Amino acid sequence: MRQNKGFTLVELIVVVAIIGILAAVSIPAYIGQQTRAARTEAFKNLEVLRLLEEQFFAENADYTADIAGDLPGFQPGFTRFTYAITTEVAVTTPVPFPYAGGTGAQTDCFVATATGNAGTRVAGDIFAIDCNNNKNF
Repeated sequence: MRQNKGFTLVELIVVVAIIGILAAVSIPAYIGQQTRAARTEAFKNLEVLRLLEEQFFAENADYTADIAGDLPGFQPGFTRFTYAITTEVAVTTPVPFPYAGGTGAQTDCFVATATGNAGTRVAGDIFAIDCNNNKNF
């Protein structure tokens, strides 16, 4: 009597099917985690921008829109987002903030925005924070 060694075709097909099911479940979760990580980068960088703006305001009694010139401490690192600061804002922010009063206009205020760059997982995402620490994230 001869002893067979190895796997049968049915056993191999079952293993391939199990691996396929695991991949179908785990790959979308992994991609979603990458997107959340990229968004977290923007959230943290906007917090840093707000703190740097408050430091600039404490020293100069005004906010600045010049990130590179007046806020040299801001070094975002990655290029998934483009950062911008708008000073002396009115209601025309990219997202509705819960401003007190009817108009929402403050002459000594800023809105820092992070816009997702094209070609990245966060393309089209817009996050913002203002001088009152109102944020849409």
